[in-house]
Amino acid sequence: MIKKYYEAAAIVLLLGLFPALFLPTLQLTLLIVLIGLLLSCRHIDWQMLRPLFSFRYMVFAQFYIFFFMNALIYPVWDNPKMHYRAIVLESWSLGLFCLGLLGIWLNMAKAEDVKRAIIHWLPYGLTVSFLIASGIYFFGNQGLRVRLFTPNPLVPPFWFLVFVVASFAWFFEMNRGHKAWRIMLFFMAGMMVVYGGTRLVMLAWILCGVVLIIWGYRQSSTSFRLQIIFCGFLLGIFVSFGAMFLESAGVSSLIHRMAVFSQVEFSLEGLSAQFPRFKIWMGVLSVIGENPLFGVGQVNERLAIQQELAWSPGFRAHQTYLSYLVAGGIPALISGIIMQSSALAFMKSAKRSALFPVFLGLGVVVTLNCTTDSIFQSAVSVQVFMVTTLLFLRACDADQPTLAPQKHVSSAII
Repeated sequence: MIKKYYEAAAIVLLLGLFPALFLPTLQLTLLIVLIGLLLSCRHIDWQMLRPLFSFRYMVFAQFYIFFFMNALIYPVWDNPKMHYRAIVLESWSLGLFCLGLLGIWLNMAKAEDVKRAIIHWLPYGLTVSFLIASGIYFFGNQGLRVRLFTPNPLVPPFWFLVFVVASFAWFFEMNRGHKAWRIMLFFMAGMMVVYGGTRLVMLAWILCGVVLIIWGYRQSSTSFRLQIIFCGFLLGIFVSFGAMFLESAGVSSLIHRMAVFSQVEFSLEGLSAQFPRFKIWMGVLSVIGENPLFGVGQVNERLAIQQELAWSPGFRAHQTYLSYLVAGGIPALISGIIMQSSALAFMKSAKRSALFPVFLGLGVVVTLNCTTDSIFQSAVSVQVFMVTTLLFLRACDADQPTLAPQKHVSSAII
């Protein structure tokens, strides 16, 4: 199964490149999966299709099916934009097709190979993404907030942080080199936030840093605990000084954007004046109030908000759960929450302590950002969330249950 390991390594490497290169990495992932299945088609039987009806796959399947039907049923309000329906139908049907292919490929791959690929190759992809971001930030022409090859400045730091936090899984099984690399990746995640000037992702980075220090402190022996606290302290200092240096040099806007919070009058008028998304949310709540049960259809979300506000914000609801309610009411919200609940699977594992970082990244960081951005209204975001979750879940299958939790005192060579 050496071939399958190299396929897994290539897919994981592409996942690490996603924050910089965006959609092409998912397209190449699909190509690798297709080639792998074609080369192994003689070994595929009906037994490999049965796991596709398990919890880990059905949570994504129901989401794709629900929003495919949503686009099919709701009429498009704006006739010149009828093509929106075709785009949405294509996106959700292709996502469902990719889910099936990825599921079959993962069932054929050895869980140990997927786990080894994640530990070894995800840092390479993330490091290259950071180098690309650094090059464009210092020598490119994208301004104070770089978006690299993605639609907006939120995407690179957000997904980079998600992947970096998740990569701390199995931390105490790694050798010293891989441990040090993870710590450097967390520093890179902080600098990616500075490059993108994203305030909420910076708060998420700080939260994850504190939680990871507590998690590492509890899982390690006494002799390693001071080292963990010291590393966390140094990372915070380095990123803080890096942000201040870039701000003083006039090539960063993060500190200025963060300082806005101290100048805000905490009233509805004050918040709306400083943060346009509050105005958007007020309009969105009015749309939801008029269509509380079943919404107006995902293809009409932008138009409904624009009509309510009497101006075009250029965004959707700017909040994932409000977007669900606008698109399909309470059923859509339930479907979206079920899809995101796949991250809870890492908390049910027999090796929960080792997999907690995956839950922190895919569960906590993603949910925090859902409160200020319509993340899962993008089919690309749903797909990368799906691929990441399923890869880590398959890697978890390699872990054998233990009789009792143990403190980790040494590093195994992986």
